[in-house]
Amino acid sequence: MKLRRNIRRRFAARLEDRKRRKLFGKGLSGRGLGISGLGVLALVSGLLGVAEARTVKIISADRLELRKVAGTLQPDGTTAQDQEIVVISGEKVELHLDDDVILATRVEYNRTRRTLTLVGLGEYDSVQNGSVQVLKGSGLVVDLGQGALTGADVIISDSDLEIRGEAVSRLPGQVSASNSYFTPCAKCGRTPNDYAFRAKDVTLYPGDRLVAYSATLLLAGAPVLFLPVVVLPLQDQSRQPSLNIGQDAIDGFTVQAALPFVIGSNTLGTTLLRFYQNRTPAVGFGVDLHSYTPLYGVDKIDLYALASPRPSVSFTDSAGTRYVSPGDNEYNLNFSVRGKFGLYGSKDGVSYTFSAVRTDIGRYDTDPLRGVTDLSGTASADFESVEFGTVGVGLNLQDRIGPEPTVALANVLRREVVIDPGAYRLGNLSADFRVSLGQYTAASNPLSRSAQLQGPNFSTARLEESHVITFSAKPWADAVFTVNNTFTGRYYLTGARVVNLLASASLSQTFSVTNTVRLNYVYTRQEGTSPFAFDAVYTRPPSGILSGDVSVTPNPGLTFTVSQAYDYAQPPLSQPPAHFGVSVQKDPVSFNLGLDPNFFTGQLESATLDALVGQDRPLLLGLRGNYTRTGGPGTFSLSADAVGGPRSNTFGVTLNYDPRSLSLSSLNLRASALTTQDSVVNPVSFSATETINFQTSIPSTSDPTAPPLVTQTSSLSGQATLNAGGLIFTATHALSLPNGNPGSDTVYFGVGSQAGANLNWNLRYGGTYDLSRLGFPKPTVTGTLTATRAGQRLSAQASLNVPGLDQVITEFGNASVAGSYDLGRAFLSGGAYYSRSRVGTGTAAQSVTDTLQFQPLTLTVGLGDGPKPGAYLSAILRQTLTWQDGVLQPPGRVLPILLLTVDRCCWAFQIEINPLDGRYRLGISLPGQDALPALDVTSSGLSVPLLNPGR
Repeated sequence: MKLRRNIRRRFAARLEDRKRRKLFGKGLSGRGLGISGLGVLALVSGLLGVAEARTVKIISADRLELRKVAGTLQPDGTTAQDQEIVVISGEKVELHLDDDVILATRVEYNRTRRTLTLVGLGEYDSVQNGSVQVLKGSGLVVDLGQGALTGADVIISDSDLEIRGEAVSRLPGQVSASNSYFTPCAKCGRTPNDYAFRAKDVTLYPGDRLVAYSATLLLAGAPVLFLPVVVLPLQDQSRQPSLNIGQDAIDGFTVQAALPFVIGSNTLGTTLLRFYQNRTPAVGFGVDLHSYTPLYGVDKIDLYALASPRPSVSFTDSAGTRYVSPGDNEYNLNFSVRGKFGLYGSKDGVSYTFSAVRTDIGRYDTDPLRGVTDLSGTASADFESVEFGTVGVGLNLQDRIGPEPTVALANVLRREVVIDPGAYRLGNLSADFRVSLGQYTAASNPLSRSAQLQGPNFSTARLEESHVITFSAKPWADAVFTVNNTFTGRYYLTGARVVNLLASASLSQTFSVTNTVRLNYVYTRQEGTSPFAFDAVYTRPPSGILSGDVSVTPNPGLTFTVSQAYDYAQPPLSQPPAHFGVSVQKDPVSFNLGLDPNFFTGQLESATLDALVGQDRPLLLGLRGNYTRTGGPGTFSLSADAVGGPRSNTFGVTLNYDPRSLSLSSLNLRASALTTQDSVVNPVSFSATETINFQTSIPSTSDPTAPPLVTQTSSLSGQATLNAGGLIFTATHALSLPNGNPGSDTVYFGVGSQAGANLNWNLRYGGTYDLSRLGFPKPTVTGTLTATRAGQRLSAQASLNVPGLDQVITEFGNASVAGSYDLGRAFLSGGAYYSRSRVGTGTAAQSVTDTLQFQPLTLTVGLGDGPKPGAYLSAILRQTLTWQDGVLQPPGRVLPILLLTVDRCCWAFQIEINPLDGRYRLGISLPGQDALPALDVTSSGLSVPLLNPGR
């Protein structure tokens, strides 16, 4: 606090002749001027935070000095304005200018001119269009008022390229450099760069493009070509120039082009051109434009507009099918604008959005949304008030231009004004109101006959008022009284109204901390019919419920609860039941009992019981059950779990009894064991579960002479796992009793190694099981093997069909093998995949189809010296073979494929040669672009970049 007072005193005095003096000593970067010291000062107190709401924060520094420079005599006889300069210095000075970061050893802040000067070498890191841009140079000057930056001998680098210039200046949205050198290859770290440019003048639009004038192309540092202008696109693929040329039988010769453009430093877009030889009109055009802060009060404008000739339609006459152009355009439009402007009396001005959307292209002529432009807009402002704090005012627009709707609208069309004052508070009283008034068109309410008579949609004006009023007080010690009123009323110009009201009052009293008594009253009312479906409230009778509950804890771990409610709007027989609860949570007992008797009907509505005895003991007993008046008694469960040794061996059993069938419904057995000696070197563990579901049935309620109704069939399911010395043995089964179901019953046995081992394998036998014949109809043996070591991997899998009740042969169902070997500069891989399908029941005379897909060899070799290869040569053998009943089907040849890939990080290309298929491809990748096919020769002809057939 003392340091802050000293700073304010020196600035306030505005001393004319005082020499430069030290305000702070050394050693402040770690303790005094760190984030908690100078960062807290952060110049927020008026020291630096001045320029158009840009916030400057000092993160670290060693010294802060203040000096005043007297104005010098000008040639016209006047004296220049005195300069107030704050000098920030240290071994490492770090400033944050909003989201930008400044690094230097000395920074001079000219408070009069509102500039930051990085004395000596410095660095300015900023975020430009989502990427970080780093400027390093000597004597960088940052203008806080205009957001500009200038410097000499500056290096600019971002994720795409690096620029070095003798003199550099940056304005919002662009960077200019003179006598510069730039390259996309700097990030590779190679010297010299693969390709670069020297240029007289360079203008960089971050994230969009770079334009250089009087440029010389350098390959490996040697000049090879002079270019008057170089344009290097940096934007994403959607902003790249594109040209699609094609031809088809309907449209003839077609062209689709997208040409990016930029207007100034804040507007970018793409010109869209379309040409269809056989359509009328033949030419279509459009634009995809984005503008950032083009005008005062406008933050962003987005516009996508396209007028395209409509596709030709077909008709059939005696001469056959012909196509005729409709002779007009169809349109797509997507326009949006958002912004903010000042308004006298408002807190932060007016924020607004507006959009217009129309989508005709691709819609059928009968589509009700064809030719419709949807409009949407909002405008809102907050105004300060004494009573309500902040009062919000909003205008909402949802409308459409086009033909009148003939079907129910999916959205609501509205022109409304909303007034939403902040909550009014007076002591413990709070009142929050909201009012809206507007004209609406929406789907008619199906419950309103008068609205349905007007058609699928209804239009009228509506006034809506809603409020929430709450009050709380403490009338006496340990008592709390609350009142709440929530109301929504909608009033329509047609005379209809809808009311939704909830009023409540509550009084609670606490005794001895753990004992409470509560009394509540809740009144609800919903009535009225809306002409609209979107704001309909379904009418229900009024309800006034008075309820009370008591919770008493006489001793720790013992709690009694009682509650009862009464609805004054309902007859006695429709009143809710009471509730009585007892809870005991005291080791080793856990007991919960709940009873819900209805004293108005004299019946027990429901009851629940959940009890455990023996928690953290060698024997744990449990009892669970429930009852409902409508469903009768539910399943009762009795469980027992025995725990032995150091709580590592357990055995449990659960009996489930069904009171409706008066029989045992299921039996569950569970067990687990773990060796306590040598459990690290030779671990042995076992776990198993088994569930027996018994058949249950109840007498028929409709016909006493009919056989009982079966509610559950018998079944047996379970699993067992044994882990012994690194091997895992498993067994699973799911069987239907007593005779089984061969279509769904399964039994599996397996053995394998621990997951994650260098040599991992698994073997499993089983499949569907026929319990009546005690055997597998069509069993299989499936094995997997994976072996890994440094740079090597081998995997194999096979499924073998073995003899069973309905299968007498042994054969492979499928198999695969794959491997890879990393040799450093070379990588070797290959694989084969086999499958067999058989039609019928599994006899040897069936029709058999065998398929073998394999890539027996893929060899990739890295070319070039250095730690990373600059090129890769890949040789691939690929083949697919099919046999039908043992006869090889064509084609049965091996396809050799050769790939040459040159990867230089800032550019790359790949050549593919497939001589047998007659396919030759060339792909190129440049900065700002995805991989682009530059040449593709196949048996069907030649295609070149950006010449792709299609509409």
